[in-house]
Amino acid sequence: MELGNPGAMRNALNQLVLTGTKRATAGLWEVYLEEGEPVEAEGERLWLVDSDLTPICQIEITRSDIRKLSQVDLDFVLAEGESRPDLATWQRQQRAYWSATAEPEMQAAGYDAWRVTNETLVVCLWFKLVNRDSDLLPSD
Repeated sequence: MELGNPGAMRNALNQLVLTGTKRATAGLWEVYLEEGEPVEAEGERLWLVDSDLTPICQIEITRSDIRKLSQVDLDFVLAEGESRPDLATWQRQQRAYWSATAEPEMQAAGYDAWRVTNETLVVCLWFKLVNRDSDLLPSD
């Protein structure tokens, strides 16, 4: 699993996972559909990767929901662990991020009018850190 954009953003998000601060992440349902990816299921284990796509730890999905952007709640926002104090801040920052990253991707795929709105479906994933022992990480 790749969190955020490669570089400083991903490094910071991965560090939040490794310290136990970040226990949730969000994605866009329509991006999952466009990429042909299934939504992660409860109990599924995933390798979290760094900017070089090297596994750094394993997480386990503990819950998975799909909600409208306007229905994401403060419990989820706090579980993301990214120091966002309220829903309005989270929505504003997520909308800006997804507008910059997902909108061009969706428009390039032929969805010219696609925009992030309050009705946009968000995949909310909760997880726990289950392994960061480098001896157990997958090898090449």
